[in-house]
Amino acid sequence: MAGLNRIRPGDVHAVVVGLENYPRASEMSLPGAAGNAVRFARWLRDGGVPKENITLLLSALEESLPDITVEAEAADLAWRGAETIADIRDVFIHELTTRSGGILYVYWGGHGVLGRGRTGPSLFTPEACAVDLSCFRFEELRSYLTRDDLNGFTQQVMFVDACMAFEEGYRLQQGTVPIPFPEFSPREVDQFVLYAARDGQEAEHDDERRTGVFSHTVLEWLEQQAPDLRPDLPALELHVRSWFEDRYRTTKVQQTPTAYRYRALDGTQDFGTVFARVDQAALQEVAGTLSTELGRDEGLLLTYTGRVAKVCGLAPGTGEDPVQWFARALLHTPRTMATFIEALVADKEKKRALRFLRLALAHGAPGLLSVQEHADVESLLGRVPPLSPAMVNTLTRAATSAVGVQVTASGVLTPAQLMNHVERLEEFPGGRLPGTKRFKVPAVVAFIQYLALHTGLDGVSPALRWKLTQWADRVAERLLVADGELDRVRERAEQWDDALRASRPSGRIVVQVYPDGTEDTYVCAVWTDPGTGELSRYGHADNGVPVSSARAARLIDRAARSLTTDDGAVPVVEVVLRQEDLPAVPVPAWDGAPGDIPAVVLGVEQQIALRCAPMASTDKEERRRDLLRRRWAGRSLGRVVYLDESHAADDPRATRAYGALRADRDAARVVVCSGRRSGAALVRVALASGYPVVLWDSEDSHGLSPGDFTPLDPEGDLHDLPGRVQAYWARAQADGAGHPLRPVLLLEDPDRHLPPVLPLTRSSAPEEEASHR
Repeated sequence: MAGLNRIRPGDVHAVVVGLENYPRASEMSLPGAAGNAVRFARWLRDGGVPKENITLLLSALEESLPDITVEAEAADLAWRGAETIADIRDVFIHELTTRSGGILYVYWGGHGVLGRGRTGPSLFTPEACAVDLSCFRFEELRSYLTRDDLNGFTQQVMFVDACMAFEEGYRLQQGTVPIPFPEFSPREVDQFVLYAARDGQEAEHDDERRTGVFSHTVLEWLEQQAPDLRPDLPALELHVRSWFEDRYRTTKVQQTPTAYRYRALDGTQDFGTVFARVDQAALQEVAGTLSTELGRDEGLLLTYTGRVAKVCGLAPGTGEDPVQWFARALLHTPRTMATFIEALVADKEKKRALRFLRLALAHGAPGLLSVQEHADVESLLGRVPPLSPAMVNTLTRAATSAVGVQVTASGVLTPAQLMNHVERLEEFPGGRLPGTKRFKVPAVVAFIQYLALHTGLDGVSPALRWKLTQWADRVAERLLVADGELDRVRERAEQWDDALRASRPSGRIVVQVYPDGTEDTYVCAVWTDPGTGELSRYGHADNGVPVSSARAARLIDRAARSLTTDDGAVPVVEVVLRQEDLPAVPVPAWDGAPGDIPAVVLGVEQQIALRCAPMASTDKEERRRDLLRRRWAGRSLGRVVYLDESHAADDPRATRAYGALRADRDAARVVVCSGRRSGAALVRVALASGYPVVLWDSEDSHGLSPGDFTPLDPEGDLHDLPGRVQAYWARAQADGAGHPLRPVLLLEDPDRHLPPVLPLTRSSAPEEEASHR
């Protein structure tokens, strides 16, 4: 989340809380907290956010009300009182579920304390007092905002201006009383949180100016640097940290704003290179290491500072100790630490390079790549043929564990967009291999290797591939990557690319099927793709008109045979059905030649895979396709989630099935072993959870076992799975008793386009359907 990828003001929502009045504890008054909240809301309004998208909750002192009223009216803001726990809690629990948006801001100004057990800040409610310290645990609130019943809000930015001092230090009469949030099911959300202070510190308040020092610094930056609602979050964090570090040198007041990035579902915290954890302790550690390694030789120190300053464009320090100046540059200026380490490695100073590399990773020095490495890869990527966002995201998921890093642009990516994606991958340095002094392959290097070895990129010359590979060798050497690690990444990249190419047959038939409403009557629209990716309407009188299943089967069989090549390669027939029709329409069993010998049973004659037509809800469809793309990247892993009657019995919402499906983040395959009645619900849950490969039985009315599906080898090669299903159908015709399954296969490849117009799904406009893909 280096920069927010949605900036439409109407797509932004906010919950803004300012608590300066604690009616039951006048000694806790915090003058200015409500004014800071109004100022934050005014920044949003000035950027064009509709006032109905901003929930402004204030507990204001009597003396503040006149100013607040004037400021709110001037900014066309509505606010409401926050006098009870429910006034705030209900907004997060109930009101947010009625809204839809892309970005959610949360601002909180008030009193807080670091809870016992160091579980993050506890934020006091307006009802808090000495004998009842009711509070919200911010970590619980933050986590609660990842729940799956919110409509959108996949990017969330939070600012917390509250103390993080230890609870024990206040000698409180009573311990804090956390107010819980309901249990929930999580989803994927990218969150950025900037706290006013780190563990054990107080958040300073300027009584004279009636403002929190942190809030004033953040708001001033937002107003000056991001009036268009495009805050560069790393730049904001770096500015705030630098401001407080400069203040420390004159006041000796220690307050260290701390930034975190979270990625649900697993709640992973990331202190990556973007959100640099630079403070006085880090500065002194780097300065001390510089003194130890280079300080004894003033000429050597000046040599390296001169070389690095020239490359990074640093202005020489004036009147400051050169060690302190260089340490500050290494921790504050992007790519300076990486460029310094690059110079050490070039001079064969690997022991020194290792010491500074450890410091870089520990303190998040900004920019994993050096200035030269960054410039080189930018030049090389400018020569790569245009890539779709879907392909870049597929490569990223296959190459890295960089959860949440994806491209959301439309159309092919520009070189600048591709480079921006690479810069985001710098946030994942890889870490050290256990028991060694060497490191893993960083995400950015792994991505470039997958990109270089992906043979599906038409127009990439061997020379360009070689240069991308050579670039990775240089970076891996400079980052002290363990021997053999990069080779193993390249081996996996080759295997992945082979599997990707194998999963793309030369031709395909796309059939849109819509039950006509009368018994055994369907409308089928048939499209052909000879392998070019372009779909053409198949020319036949039965195409697109109501016909029986027998005539539909013959129509599909004719279209499929028209693309059968001389060497016998047959296309996969992709049958597009609405979600509710997927478990019900028995396409594989359609018999196209009643009374004739031999019968044309589609499941025997053709390799059939089902597809789901776009859902009516745009938000649900976007979410489903995002999940499909992420899980599709893990299709070669072969891991299968089995669902049986235990996941459906006495569970009308199939929550047990949903939990089992979401528990494995990388699995791409589901086998539904439940009987026909419960199986339909389980198939729909698997579809909604974004599983691109789902197998089930279309006829059995009782529960099955995983062993019943063993002949289909659901964990085996994905490219051959439609063929294995087809072969099983043939054996079932010959020996029904020995082959009890009537298997149905859903195989969703998010990169394989559906027809541009889907009239059978009763869509309102072709353009709307096109926007789904």
